[in-house]
Amino acid sequence: MIFVFSDFGVNGPYSGTMRSVVMRHAPNVPICDLMCDAPDRNPKAASYLLAALSCEFQKGDVVLAVVDPGVGSARKGLVVEADGVSFVGPDNGLFEMVIRRAKQVTIKVIDWMPQDASASFHGRDVFGPVAARVANDQAFASHDIATDDRFGAAQDWPDELAEVIYVDPYGNLMTGLSSRAVDERITINEHVFSGARTFSDVPQGTGFHYRNSIGLCEVAVNCGRGDEMTGAVIGSTVGVN
Repeated sequence: MIFVFSDFGVNGPYSGTMRSVVMRHAPNVPICDLMCDAPDRNPKAASYLLAALSCEFQKGDVVLAVVDPGVGSARKGLVVEADGVSFVGPDNGLFEMVIRRAKQVTIKVIDWMPQDASASFHGRDVFGPVAARVANDQAFASHDIATDDRFGAAQDWPDELAEVIYVDPYGNLMTGLSSRAVDERITINEHVFSGARTFSDVPQGTGFHYRNSIGLCEVAVNCGRGDEMTGAVIGSTVGVN
């Protein structure tokens, strides 16, 4: 299966055209839109989210991941194989947490690029076709690099990120922290949240933190919106007491 993870959104042509290229090159491989609203032009936040979502993947899957504010620059394109799952996309830290948490990792730099490739849409012109080739076990021009040769700045990122990394459509605030104990308190913009198991364990209108479905610490409000209660956005600091 090929999973697509991007910050392209649902409006405009970007998600559809990249997906169509993959389908043309690998028509017999199922393709799933994992998410198209990854943190906007934010590879750091997206890296923690992608790593958490890796629980959805199985060996042999291919993840086409494009959060690429440096498209067209000198940044490399990568194929990272981590515990049997292949990740295709830019070398900008997006795969940092996947690499760091995997037991077995190999990294290839993509050397292939069509002559008519757009300088501003490598998702469609480079990463999409390469993801299809990986899924079909077809060759493409590449060379191996050591894991230490990946995007340098990302290697200084913490193992857990004490920030909001995603705000879902319900206003729930995913953090880059693993789930916390119920008796711990989480602080966002001076709002303090105790822990609970799930929404119905607290009164309506009450905020709390809990272990979400992918193992992250998430702040929510029962029948309300955590983003409106706290004013938090992606990048807001999360305190743990």
